[in-house]
Amino acid sequence: MRPGFMSGRFPVRVRLSAAEIPVNLKSMFVPVETGVSMIELYRDDFFAEIHQRGRLQERLARAHQFFDQCCPGLDRIGIALCDDSLEKVKTFLASPAEGNPLTNYHISLCDAESLSKTAISGQVRVVNDLEMFIRGKGDHTHKIWDLGMRSSYTLPIFEQRQLRGFVFFNSRRTNYFQDESLNQMALFGHFLVQMVLNHQETLRTLVASLRITGKMMHYKDPETSSHLERMAHFSQLIAQEMVAQGEIFLDDEEIDHLFRFAPLHDIGKLGIPDEILLKPGKLDAQEWKVMRTHSGIGRAIVDQLINEFGFSTMPDIEILRHITELHHEKIDGSGYPLGLEGDQVPIAARIISVSDIFDALTSTRPYKQAWSNQAAFAELEEMVHRNQLDPLSVAALQRRRADVEQIQQVFYEQS
Repeated sequence: MRPGFMSGRFPVRVRLSAAEIPVNLKSMFVPVETGVSMIELYRDDFFAEIHQRGRLQERLARAHQFFDQCCPGLDRIGIALCDDSLEKVKTFLASPAEGNPLTNYHISLCDAESLSKTAISGQVRVVNDLEMFIRGKGDHTHKIWDLGMRSSYTLPIFEQRQLRGFVFFNSRRTNYFQDESLNQMALFGHFLVQMVLNHQETLRTLVASLRITGKMMHYKDPETSSHLERMAHFSQLIAQEMVAQGEIFLDDEEIDHLFRFAPLHDIGKLGIPDEILLKPGKLDAQEWKVMRTHSGIGRAIVDQLINEFGFSTMPDIEILRHITELHHEKIDGSGYPLGLEGDQVPIAARIISVSDIFDALTSTRPYKQAWSNQAAFAELEEMVHRNQLDPLSVAALQRRRADVEQIQQVFYEQS
């Protein structure tokens, strides 16, 4: 038996003599006569399809279909990621996606005792009867139970000894994860771990490239890394709240990309001359005209890096383009660079605009004192009244004031 490869949908080629073909393979492979006493059998290489680029949600669904064929009764797969700075675990992917009760959900790791033990030990957690957790306080446990799941297998995701998240397998059967199925779950779980880590590494490479470029700007620009962290978390907060209220639809993967891309919004300032960027006083009309070009410069920088690194097929890459180019657009059409109005302004740009303005108002700068949160919210409301900011984004941030204060405490500006 000799393996081979062909182009197209990455079929696996296996050459056998006619007498060697097992009966059960005849229904699985497509035989091709070779003109000699050998027959070549062709079957799609499933894993090659999974490793092709595309949205992780779609790739997880294909993987789930294959896993369930191998181990019938594997009814649900979930993947959660860790937010180290806030010590939270947040939902990221799930299959099946339809009817998934755990979307836009996050919990402090310290409030999930069983998960914390799994993270500390680094060991797989197997629960073959979820009824033991029903009396617990975790909303996630009750939602999984109400979905009909009765057993669970949890694999922590580690990268260089750093906890990155968790893979969850669920079955509607009690005592499902035993004997041979445990070995299968180990293989399936580590396959998904690599799929997620590879995706995250690609994302980090892109973001790191842009951030390194951006650091050149921040040596000149007074904006700090704490500002970028805060406004990124504010952006995530707004998106999560608007999704929870049914005002927009973004899945967890899109929200994660919005969060990761948010700090890159002003990267185009790298192309603005120092005498304008660092001018302590008010800009004149010509200087302001130059300053307004930074959004177009940012888009050009992003496009070049995307092309150079081959990231054009990365999921949600348009979110990055919208953030860098369109975050100064206004709802009334008075913004720049394109003068977009209303819904023409992409939701990512609307959210980033609110987050950036709010944090700028509440931060100390060489030319101003920090405003109180109350005063900053009042200013955002006035900008909504002037039809400049998205009212839903502003209202979403206001409803999450306690979370806003927590973010401000975690990323406190050292003077």
